[in-house]
Amino acid sequence: MDRQEEGEFCKLKYTAYICRRLNIEILLRGLTAPQLLYMNVEKELNAIVAQVLESHRGIFMVQAIHNQKEHEIVIDGDMPLGIYDISAISREINQLADERMPEEEYSLDVASPGADSDLLQIRQYPKHIGREFNIILKDGTNIIGILKSIESESLEFEGFKTAKPKKKDLPEVTKINYQEIKKANIILSFK
Repeated sequence: MDRQEEGEFCKLKYTAYICRRLNIEILLRGLTAPQLLYMNVEKELNAIVAQVLESHRGIFMVQAIHNQKEHEIVIDGDMPLGIYDISAISREINQLADERMPEEEYSLDVASPGADSDLLQIRQYPKHIGREFNIILKDGTNIIGILKSIESESLEFEGFKTAKPKKKDLPEVTKINYQEIKKANIILSFK
């Protein structure tokens, strides 16, 4: 077998097969063979999620959390998601995953962000216009305000400089570039 044929032979066609040459490279990088298998499952699951979400307009993946055999996919929508939407998408993803990776052992959870979860993508903000936010900027500044508008990457909040404003204080409008935000949460109101 010449080097080119050997190289072709060493390519992973099935995640369960790892040739000696590849194993050496993996060990040099500090990974073990099982970690490579998990990486392939992660990659395949992310591709499956992308494929399924293509047929669900307005629904997108916010985050994929992979932890060896446990995988969590967090999805959100341009409009609020219902439990039936999430269940249908979860079934589609699980069915495709079972077809493409029948030999793999894993658990897969598909969920939407919780009401108090951080907003991780700018695409999550528009449906929350009019809601109150707690924003922490990368420079450490804390802003509490109502999201008034979004224009490209610029978010406009209306709020007060202090947590307990006086009656004479007027709200101020603050424009924030999305890239400046370290953490953003919706403040839940139970009025």
